[in-house]
Amino acid sequence: MDTITKIFLGPAAAWTAKVGIAGLLSVGLGIYWLINKRARLRDLAELRRKLAELRPSDPEYGAVRALYTSMVVDAERWSFFHSGSGDDRGSDGDHAADGGSGGGNH
Repeated sequence: MDTITKIFLGPAAAWTAKVGIAGLLSVGLGIYWLINKRARLRDLAELRRKLAELRPSDPEYGAVRALYTSMVVDAERWSFFHSGSGDDRGSDGDHAADGGSGGGNH
């Protein structure tokens, strides 16, 4: 190989490796985010069912309600819920608004 090829080949290989690693990392993080999102939504639905079964007088009710509310806040923060047209959240069941209703809405 001549000198000009060596000058360009080194930086091109390094740049290609960096771009490849960055691409694989972003794809891996995207897949992890999707799997984590589904798992959290599944756990949230399970807590919602348990909250619907419990009565406010049950000893577990306060802890389940607090955990459910915390998970709803986290899900809202990470945009796990689909937002409808505009800011209309009626189709989602008003997740954050059912904390004091005893959980009978879901």
